[in-house]
Amino acid sequence: MAVPSRTKEEALSSKHVLAALKAVSDETRIRILLVLSIAPLNVQEVTEVLSMGQSRISRHLKILLDAGFLDSQREGSWVYYKVKDDGATHHFSAEIFSVISRYEKQLTHSVQDAAKAKEILKQRGLKTARYFDFVAKNWESLQRDVLDPVLYRKKILQLLPDSLVRTLDMGCGPGGLIPYLLTKSREIVGIDSSESMIREASDSFLNNPNVRFIASDLELLPSELDSSADAAVASMVLHHISNPPKAMKEIHRALKEDGTFIIVDLKKHTQEFMRDSFADLWLGFEPELVSEWLENSGFGIHSIEEIETQKYFKVLIIKAKKKGGR
Repeated sequence: MAVPSRTKEEALSSKHVLAALKAVSDETRIRILLVLSIAPLNVQEVTEVLSMGQSRISRHLKILLDAGFLDSQREGSWVYYKVKDDGATHHFSAEIFSVISRYEKQLTHSVQDAAKAKEILKQRGLKTARYFDFVAKNWESLQRDVLDPVLYRKKILQLLPDSLVRTLDMGCGPGGLIPYLLTKSREIVGIDSSESMIREASDSFLNNPNVRFIASDLELLPSELDSSADAAVASMVLHHISNPPKAMKEIHRALKEDGTFIIVDLKKHTQEFMRDSFADLWLGFEPELVSEWLENSGFGIHSIEEIETQKYFKVLIIKAKKKGGR
């Protein structure tokens, strides 16, 4: 009796299964997967965590990438790697990673690897915080040297609903956007990880009972904000954050059902001077990637626009809504 030939889909599935099993048959690659599940890291940072040579790490990263466990993102001369989000991961790879994660604490090196990765992220955050502490008083004028904030702040107002009760200004800086937001919302909560920025903003709104500020990591918002806001705005902030998808999930948690989320950021570019001059971690974003992050975080995309500037950049403006409302 003839054995029926496999369909193309079955053959592809079998090939993927074998590649995935081979990829996790090596202890180093399992360590890399667990480290990259914490946050995106570049090759140099992964070698620092695992204390291994760059060529060896690069080879393991390629195997994991080819097997469908990782995504790569080029940022100028740097390439970052991260574990694929659940929504973008092949079902079989996601199941394997789920099993590995459940036994993470029992695996050799896992605790020390995680501690090293978190220290790298802490140093990233400290570097960014030191920069913004230093420029807090001059931030508005520094922004105008590269982009005119009025250009996109007016657009934010067009996209926000009227008569909002509470709006979150994510990465509020010294508060330049807040007067605009007050025309749409009864209360504004400004959130920033820089203590100096919070002080500058607080001094500007001392006599306004409808504005308050919280010093917080945007990737770990306080529980008091859970389901409390009608809208959130992240204006020129995501490219400073180590893990933008994690920040989006935190914003999702803070919004009420059907809450509006406005993102304003730079479109993907190649101007690497922005890393040193403005402490940018990411050189902008492609709209498709931001859309994927939003959808995986529980948002529905309502509109995506691009604005031309007179400098090197295009500005990306995205309106999304938390799913669950009508």
